[in-house]
Amino acid sequence: MSWETRWKILSDVTTDLIKGGVTVPPNVINDLRSAKVILEIIKVDRSRPENISRLEECLSNVEAYVLSAARDRFGDKYVEDVLKKLCSLEVEEGEEKVQLSFRPGFPRDEKWIRVKITNEITPKDLENIAGELGLKVRVEEDGYMLIHGGEKELRDFVKRVSEKIHRSRGK
Repeated sequence: MSWETRWKILSDVTTDLIKGGVTVPPNVINDLRSAKVILEIIKVDRSRPENISRLEECLSNVEAYVLSAARDRFGDKYVEDVLKKLCSLEVEEGEEKVQLSFRPGFPRDEKWIRVKITNEITPKDLENIAGELGLKVRVEEDGYMLIHGGEKELRDFVKRVSEKIHRSRGK
């Protein structure tokens, strides 16, 4: 499941609860905030499984509370709609995993990532950063670039791209 989208859905439900007059416990708000911070950490470094398990734990804690509170406050229909959104994410993620599990055309010992081309960073910038780090680039038809090479170089690539995006946003 897309953790960011799951976090956004749970954040929206939490906001609806607060607007609806429900007092959300501080531990739920803290878990929601922690999940957001962990998401940012995982974007830069996916190598530590404890971050992923902590993220799942935080999101599950928030989900358990907000769905129960939302059912009490807004009724079954509201919760069913939220659950449909969450379930559709799982289905989409399952399809994406099947689609992305095998990438022909480069050695098995290389690691790879796919980067969605957006307005925040140009394909030329991505190619330049990859080239400086000795990574190989392949532009795909679906609006993504496939970057592959060594694991350390890919981590450096992700860090440099993140820094460039943050600078372009003025943060």
